[in-house]
Amino acid sequence: MDPVTPPPVNAIVHGACKQWWTGAERSHCGGCCKTFTSLTSFEKHRKGLRCNPPESVGLVARQKPYGDLWGLPAPEGGYAGLRGDTSDADGNSGPLAATSEAR
Repeated sequence: MDPVTPPPVNAIVHGACKQWWTGAERSHCGGCCKTFTSLTSFEKHRKGLRCNPPESVGLVARQKPYGDLWGLPAPEGGYAGLRGDTSDADGNSGPLAATSEAR
């Protein structure tokens, strides 16, 4: 946690470790004091009814003003690929970018 960055007024603060975070979807573990992007990420680190190092269960850290936020990795090709967005060599994007109709 960056001691210089003060928590905003909407921050949630864990009483024991004093770590803060924002976002209603976040999950913070009272056992290891790590913060997760979602309940899914939190549950993934709790394999075997104990805390496991987040990186050992495939989670990745994202730097935030309040410290590391652990979550699932982005899908291969990025999130745009999930929507069917593509880009061609000229930088045109969209579902038709790779076809001759887009030119």
